[in-house]
Amino acid sequence: MTVKTSRIIIKTFVKTALKDADESPERCTRNLVDMALHFSKGRFQQEFFEMARTMLNNDNSPYYPLIEDTLRHMDKEKLIEFGMNLGYNGCTQGAHIVRKIKRTENINVPWLFFLNIDSSYADLHSRYQAIFDQGKELGIYVYCLYTDGDPEKLLPLIEHNPDCAMILLCNSAAVTEDFAKAAESLNNMLIGVAYDDNTDTACLVLRDHRLLYSIYRMYTDTESDEILSGSYARFAEEMHCPFVAVLADPGCSASVRKNVYKAVVGARVAQKYRTIPIDLFYDIERIGNIISPPSSIIGFKPDGSIYNIGSDGNPLEHNIFNESLRDILKESFSIDQES
Repeated sequence: MTVKTSRIIIKTFVKTALKDADESPERCTRNLVDMALHFSKGRFQQEFFEMARTMLNNDNSPYYPLIEDTLRHMDKEKLIEFGMNLGYNGCTQGAHIVRKIKRTENINVPWLFFLNIDSSYADLHSRYQAIFDQGKELGIYVYCLYTDGDPEKLLPLIEHNPDCAMILLCNSAAVTEDFAKAAESLNNMLIGVAYDDNTDTACLVLRDHRLLYSIYRMYTDTESDEILSGSYARFAEEMHCPFVAVLADPGCSASVRKNVYKAVVGARVAQKYRTIPIDLFYDIERIGNIISPPSSIIGFKPDGSIYNIGSDGNPLEHNIFNESLRDILKESFSIDQES
């Protein structure tokens, strides 16, 4: 069976299961998890869906009303397409390519990476499409895009890569009616809204347009209390967010990072909130270690330079606009170099 055929079959099963969603979201969810376990071949998928089934054995789980609300108020075609790109293209077929490259070329390819994009650049397609093409050749089908400018300028790039799961992180003030209207045609994107004074307004706009969205916040040592106390997650509940994400500021201490991640995992396992807590660094790293250890997390700044991620304690000096992604990974994240 070809990859394309497998994807079509799985997508058909998902669409069929979702037909019962409005009448019985609980049964629909259990059926989807059971189906996913049946099709899951990799370690990550099996571990994830086994955990999901265990959680859903709790009839009082707040995840049931979360799922019901998500299915009723977010576009189902977007949920299916983004989920297939993330779970099948990224964590199944993409992961297979990642492991093959590790085995044959000794290159440790990440399953996801970050791109900080300057939206004011005149021709984003010519500047960035080659990066996505190179990434997909290496098995990378999941991307976190960030801009502190106009996120609407990034939508053509996202549209041009319909086989990728795109997580678009943006400032809440940039989430306007015009942006939401323009985003309606895209099915492969989840919008991450920054947590600030305008987040509630932005979430209401996205909900009205039935888009996939959640909120995220970057925290420092002095800003972790709101996360640890649970007030940040409770705000995400009010905003009807499927996920509530955190990301440590580069200057944040290791001890605070660990405390926050411990709280995130504890709340998730205990099912404390009607939203799923995620740590954008540690959870991405954990998934990477399941797919192809040791996990590496990389990102690129608007000028193309690599984020200040160390290799054996030394800063990395590479630029995605001057070098191929494969060469950057080969030089900085080869297995021989890390061993």
